[in-house]
Amino acid sequence: SGFQGSTKAFGNEATMQKAGSTWSTLKPEVKYQFVLLLVTATLIHADQNLAAPNLSAIADDFEMTPMQKYGRLGGLVQFGFFLIGGAVSLLIGPMADKLDRTTLLPCVVCCGAVPALFSVFIPSSKAGFFWFLLGRVCTGIAVGGSYPVIYSFCGDLFPASQRTFVSACVGAATNIGAAAGGLLGGVLGPRLGWRLPYCLMAVPALACAALVKLTLKDPRGGKPVEDDEDQELDNAGSLAWAGGREFSKRTANPLSDLDFSKFSTIFACQTNVMVFCQSLPGCIPLSIVVTYLADYLATEQGLSVGAATGVTAVFGLACLGCAFAGSGYGASLYARDKSMFCRFISVTTLCAIVPFVVLINAPASMISTETGSPRLLTLLLAVGGGVNAVAGPNIKAVLMNVNSAEVRGTVFSAFTLTDDLGKGLGPTLVFVLIAICGRRAAFTLGFCFWGISSAVLFMMGQTLPRDARAMANSGSAGGGFGRKDRDV
Repeated sequence: SGFQGSTKAFGNEATMQKAGSTWSTLKPEVKYQFVLLLVTATLIHADQNLAAPNLSAIADDFEMTPMQKYGRLGGLVQFGFFLIGGAVSLLIGPMADKLDRTTLLPCVVCCGAVPALFSVFIPSSKAGFFWFLLGRVCTGIAVGGSYPVIYSFCGDLFPASQRTFVSACVGAATNIGAAAGGLLGGVLGPRLGWRLPYCLMAVPALACAALVKLTLKDPRGGKPVEDDEDQELDNAGSLAWAGGREFSKRTANPLSDLDFSKFSTIFACQTNVMVFCQSLPGCIPLSIVVTYLADYLATEQGLSVGAATGVTAVFGLACLGCAFAGSGYGASLYARDKSMFCRFISVTTLCAIVPFVVLINAPASMISTETGSPRLLTLLLAVGGGVNAVAGPNIKAVLMNVNSAEVRGTVFSAFTLTDDLGKGLGPTLVFVLIAICGRRAAFTLGFCFWGISSAVLFMMGQTLPRDARAMANSGSAGGGFGRKDRDV
């Protein structure tokens, strides 16, 4: 038994209902694979938001001026974190298409978790900033490298009809991780110091890395094969999720077979190009939320550090709810009208600008009480900003379904790079704007970059129907751009 392969990117409503009922009948070990990947993604992303609530305390430890705080901790650290992480993802993507991902994922997790574990030894001096920057870059490698591995793994583990849900779950895991990390840093940082949360996050991340290596099986098999190329995998759970399609170990090739020419292949799909183009401006506002918002609310809008962290946590939870609701409606809309689907995610992205512009520019008396607690309006604005998360899982599901399994890791490495460029350049751009026109105007302009992303998503309505038809005509749920004329 198992899913029957669907030629539609998202599947119709009946297919989704059938997929949901089949999920409840799967063996526990199959569900365990997916849950472990989600927990691992959560812990990796929790690390990246630990500094935001304690930006001023970290700057004091490293003897920085206020402008150095924004330029170095906000701009330089984030630039190194995301740019190097994105560059590494370009290498990890083709590796995820060829190598055993149950070995690859623990390696990238350890790259970030081990330096975080030793954060407690960073000295409180100007020299300490170098070691802090080095640790953040290593975490960037872990975050950037994990995206193509996890999405490639899930793309092979799940059929096309389930990939919107899968994408929403992975996106939710990263949002929960970022929110939980910010909350942990905001609660423990002022009391026990900003270094301890890094250590507390590193230990479970390393435990998950060990569990991935010891208990999971790559759906492709994961071992280089020379003779027995047509031997079928013995992972029944993966076969069940693959819609009845049989995998062969021939897709798990040694490192010497890495094909970096795939990067030119994926740009033949215009929908890929549109997704990459909207990603960079779309991530600049998120970089402001992650890097500066909590500190701004605490220093300019009268909130306590704990309350400011709570507001960003509410935003994270709102993103979680909007991502799941948006992915469900997006799947239904995609099946009916792909152009309308693009307009839907375009409008939700555009609407996210308004709550944050109000939150930044409203008088402090409207945002906080005299005791430093957030007002109801503040929480409602944070919830309203979560509408930006509607686009995320829908976009990633599109990428998983208009590209074949052979290039999926490469596609997501390129997508991660454009994402990371936006997140890395965002704080640097905002720092320049702060020097020119002040924080309030700089943050306001930064959030308006969602308007550019919204415009590109609207234009994607012209390319997506054509590329979706190309995927459907391939005759396979795993088909589409990048698929070669041979069995997988």
